[in-house]
Amino acid sequence: MTKIHKYLLNREVSLKENTLWFTMGTLCSSATSVLLMVYVTHLLGVDEAGVYSIAYSIAQLMLTIGWFGTRQFQVSDVEEEYSFSDYFTMKIITSCIALLGGLIYAGMLHLNAHKFMITFLYCSFIICDIFADLFSARFQQEDRLYLSGISYILRIGGYNVIFLVSLFIFRSLFISILLAFIYSLVELILFDYPFIKRMSDLKVHLDIKKIMNLFKNCFPLFISSFVSTFIVNIPKNAIELNLSSSIQTYYNIIFMPSSIVNMFCMFIFVPMYTQIAKKWHEDDKKSFIKVVQKVFLIAILFSVFVFVGCALLGIPFLEILYGVNLDGYKTPFLILIGAGCLTSINSILSYIMTVMRKQQYILYIYIVALVVSQVCINFLLKKYELIGASLDYLIGMFVITTLLYFVYKINLKK
Repeated sequence: MTKIHKYLLNREVSLKENTLWFTMGTLCSSATSVLLMVYVTHLLGVDEAGVYSIAYSIAQLMLTIGWFGTRQFQVSDVEEEYSFSDYFTMKIITSCIALLGGLIYAGMLHLNAHKFMITFLYCSFIICDIFADLFSARFQQEDRLYLSGISYILRIGGYNVIFLVSLFIFRSLFISILLAFIYSLVELILFDYPFIKRMSDLKVHLDIKKIMNLFKNCFPLFISSFVSTFIVNIPKNAIELNLSSSIQTYYNIIFMPSSIVNMFCMFIFVPMYTQIAKKWHEDDKKSFIKVVQKVFLIAILFSVFVFVGCALLGIPFLEILYGVNLDGYKTPFLILIGAGCLTSINSILSYIMTVMRKQQYILYIYIVALVVSQVCINFLLKKYELIGASLDYLIGMFVITTLLYFVYKINLKK
């Protein structure tokens, strides 16, 4: 462990500083999906951006498999029922499944050789995100969330620069993603690993019973995340199978801002997650409800602010940012922003259900939403094209949020 590691580990930080660093790191993370798309669109054109878009979408779905919903469960495991080695071993297993799943998914979409290769590489790239999330959860358990923020900034900021420079020099998606992957892996080894080694007994420990229990406990959370992302991908899959790569690019451009509301809510909610979990376990229901109501209020107010701002300035801003003409895309854009607002409420409710240990309800709710979205997509896409694709996503999020809120209120009264 270097002097820098010792200094950072031994610092006394307030909740405010913890939140600040984590927010900065998460901002860096959330901006990446937009920035990488901007780089590709400007330097390689709309068609190649479509290739990147479908690879990114598949990788994000596989990322939910790699994460397997353990972040919420691990952070709320305040009594450490499971060791860090249990979580670490589980991540190795889920990473292998995610990589294999990416190959199968790409085959089901009948991707050509170029798209298939880019997709496989991107799925390999996100394995770093899988373990970064594991380390971040451990930092949060130790009240060292600021380390997560610093790590995010170093890793994600660094590979953004490498991706842009290599894309400018080589004009190759494959080389750019490969170099970003290598940098991301090195950062985890050199920066995160020494902290984890000091905090935990890090080893591959295959306790089959405990690993199976972890899978069982986190399965409802995994399903909610997987199905939620799959609902996001349903319109993209339909576009990939029926329309051109350029249309895929335009849809992804107008879709990107819809995640802003959800990301903002996570800035506030995630740092408070352990505190809320403790209040619930201490049976301090009054304080629990008060904090939850505050988060809901902030989410709603920010949603209104974002929707109005996007209605006035969204399309012109995106045209400048990506360098493309988006005439005629305002309606589907605003539909997606509305869906993003619902997604923020949905994410908050999912976290709360986890704290209340009622995550089993999430499974059924998300399956209902998945079925509804999948049934609607073909009709909506054929009749309304991109507007239909946007409506399909909105419908899915509306079903999830409504049912989650209904179940939350029922369980709160018990």
